[in-house]
Amino acid sequence: ANAPRWAIAHKFLANNSDLFGILTCSMCLVHCISTPLILISFSSLNTKLSMSHSWWSNLDYVFLIISFLMVYISVQTTRIKSMKVFLWLSWFSLFLVIINEKTELYEFSEYLTYLNATGLSLLHLINLKYCK
Repeated sequence: ANAPRWAIAHKFLANNSDLFGILTCSMCLVHCISTPLILISFSSLNTKLSMSHSWWSNLDYVFLIISFLMVYISVQTTRIKSMKVFLWLSWFSLFLVIINEKTELYEFSEYLTYLNATGLSLLHLINLKYCK
């Protein structure tokens, strides 16, 4: 008997959540670094184009959701309890930095976002190599 598609998808994600986590964090990092350059380009071109950049800036939320899912799945499959805590703390820290960036509540350096995305990516790498 064939397994249901959702079971196959869940197994695939469970086996590859750290790889997808690394990929998502890396893409998030590229997005964060390139956003200022894109915004400068749009503002120098045309006001209609600068209005259409909102889809780009909202990719932050997409990366947060995907990285949440990858942390959730990685935490279920890791065997080291402290790694579970570190993954969640790292994701929550990235979440706070990105939400703060959107609300502009506190002024932080952009490097804090880069550091958090890199940290979460490294935790996924460590989890993949040493904790499964």
